Amino acid sequence: MISPALRRLLVLVLALASVSACSSDAATEDDDSNDATGEESTVEEQDEDDDGIPEWTGAPLNPFDLRSGQCFNEVSWIDETEERRINITAAIDCNQPHDKEVYHEAEFPAPNGAPYPGELKMSEWSTELCYEAFFDFVGEEYELSVYGIDFLQPTQETFEHPVGRHRRVTCFLYDTSGEPLTQTARGSAI
Repeated sequence: MISPALRRLLVLVLALASVSACSSDAATEDDDSNDATGEESTVEEQDEDDDGIPEWTGAPLNPFDLRSGQCFNEVSWIDETEERRINITAAIDCNQPHDKEVYHEAEFPAPNGAPYPGELKMSEWSTELCYEAFFDFVGEEYELSVYGIDFLQPTQETFEHPVGRHRRVTCFLYDTSGEPLTQTARGSAI
């Protein structure tokens, strides 16, 4: 049974996804790249230098290598010569300006060789996991916090990969005002 607070969160997430899908502009309609959740990416394009590559800080890494307590930035740009979108995830010290912070991670409970449970089940499980872990990290109820939550989750391809068998869901938070975070959100109670 889903708690009333989680039900409200799920309704909000679905409503925001619907509004986002309905209000896409031509630039995003041409872009079929998705993040690990299979939804539109929350990556923002940064100011670009003369080569069209945005300025960014941090150490590049695979988003699936992010761990609890790590802060990170995401940047994205169109490589005009290759005609493709480039996405970079970069780990950064939490005392420096950053976009997001990982606050929880867990393995989806499925045995090796199990088929992908489907996007809906994976998203429901990930949403509940991240929602329930939020208070323990931040020290404030999600509904009263200045932070939003999102997650990286396995795709069917990474879940069923014969070697990788990626099962980890990574929960992260960000400031809903769009302002960069300048310190960890751990224990901030905001």
